Amino acid sequence: MLVDNIFNLILENVHLIVISFFGGLVLFGLKVAEYLNRPPEDKDGPFRAFVIYSLLFFCLPLLGAAMASIYIMNGDKMSAVLAFQVGLTSPAIVQSMIIVAANKVAKQPVQIEPGA
Repeated sequence: MLVDNIFNLILENVHLIVISFFGGLVLFGLKVAEYLNRPPEDKDGPFRAFVIYSLLFFCLPLLGAAMASIYIMNGDKMSAVLAFQVGLTSPAIVQSMIIVAANKVAKQPVQIEPGA
């Protein structure tokens, strides 16, 4: 019964999820534009860039749509503008959190006990 309610709620608001998905695509476009404007010495190799941007192409819109779905399932009211903002900013927030965590791990060396 609960699954049916959630499914119906998502179907009623699929237009907002699609708008959030589009917000993730816009963020992907901004990432590609940033990459293309880099000087050649700062760009990754072609294969690495292809892999990274292929993953971003799929992950950013899906993350935006997933966040909008979570908001909707939580019972929050969303307008189209808010759905677009959620799709645009949620992947960027997650990316920032990952970068901060990676930098924190990089600054703290792994402690190995003597005699290990």
